[in-house]
Amino acid sequence: MKPIIILAATMLFSSVSFSQEPYTDSIRAFQKKYVDELYTIIKKDTAYIRFYPVNPSMKVVARVELLVNQKPFKMTTSSGTSKEAEKYAQLTFTLQGREHKLFAYQLLSLKNSQSTAHLFFVPFVDNTSNNESYGGGRYIDFETVDIQNSTLVIDFNKAYNPYCAFVPGYNCPIPPKENTLSIPVKAGERYWKEKFVH
Repeated sequence: MKPIIILAATMLFSSVSFSQEPYTDSIRAFQKKYVDELYTIIKKDTAYIRFYPVNPSMKVVARVELLVNQKPFKMTTSSGTSKEAEKYAQLTFTLQGREHKLFAYQLLSLKNSQSTAHLFFVPFVDNTSNNESYGGGRYIDFETVDIQNSTLVIDFNKAYNPYCAFVPGYNCPIPPKENTLSIPVKAGERYWKEKFVH
């Protein structure tokens, strides 16, 4: 599974204005790389991968509150087992006219390795989950250097499905209930249930 990580914020955020054509091209390049990498897992089934239309308004700036001395906890996975994780940060941002909060997490298996200690991720579910998008939630990956001046750019156009959406046998972390958004996030990867059924 791809390393996954995210950061947190506690205060205000703002939407960001971006030049649309170069931005759309950059997201499409991100999606192409994602599909190319996924090919090693699901082969020709990558032809069934679908994304929402690129939407610049789904890219926001969150205020980040780093969390210290967090007690490790067991994050449930799709296989029914768990992975040791810690809250890394709280992220506060505005999306669709409302303020929201998400937590970023580090998996201890990554945090305790020098080569991956800089990684964190934000797993989340929203009102599209188990309908238009994967019911087990989606992820957005980050590196610690992505945090600048106590802010983090969260681009929901880069939200992707975990490997367990496509094939059994992976222990994919399930987003904790606290990372549920009460809005539809129509950005990032969608899910074709009829094709990928276990």
